[in-house]
Amino acid sequence: METEKRRSAAVDDGGARKRSPRNPAARKQKIVDAAADLISRMGSGRITHRKVAERAGVPLGSTTQYFKSIDELRHAGLAELARRIEREYDEVFLVVAQRSHGSDVLADAITEYLSNLERVNADAALYAGAIEDPEVRSIAKESFESFLERCEPYVDAVRAKILFAFMEGAVINSCFMGVPYDRETVREAVALILEGSVCADDRKGGRAG
Repeated sequence: METEKRRSAAVDDGGARKRSPRNPAARKQKIVDAAADLISRMGSGRITHRKVAERAGVPLGSTTQYFKSIDELRHAGLAELARRIEREYDEVFLVVAQRSHGSDVLADAITEYLSNLERVNADAALYAGAIEDPEVRSIAKESFESFLERCEPYVDAVRAKILFAFMEGAVINSCFMGVPYDRETVREAVALILEGSVCADDRKGGRAG
């Protein structure tokens, strides 16, 4: 009789588990977040379904359920990195908007951005993926266009492109050296970009494409 009760309880528990609400979208996003985290730490070429599952704390089968191939999972992780980078850009320009629009304010915001090596590694991972993969290149281009849009209230298109090129170089240099640019170097560079002269042809967009 006792055995029968235990079996009945087990069935009831199992039924309760089956009836418990699931959130596939949340689990999928958890997997994507884990992929993005790993890509920023080890690069996109070294992630696997198993590593992502361990990072996300989900069964291995969950990653293959949502992402049949490792390329699909890699692209999803890189796209998430791009979204994170855009949110970071928002924070940078929010600081600039809340203060004066001077070059020192923007330079200090960029310095703060570059001081987070994990964030810098995420940027570099996106750039590296874009070199080899056309789909990732498209994601990186969208990130570039997004940056230019955020710059519109503060600088013209040519200076915005130069500023982005400087930040790309600073990101790569920080990854190689393991330390960010110092504040004075960033301030000097940003001042030259924002306040220096620009060729008239460039200002019209003749050489900036």
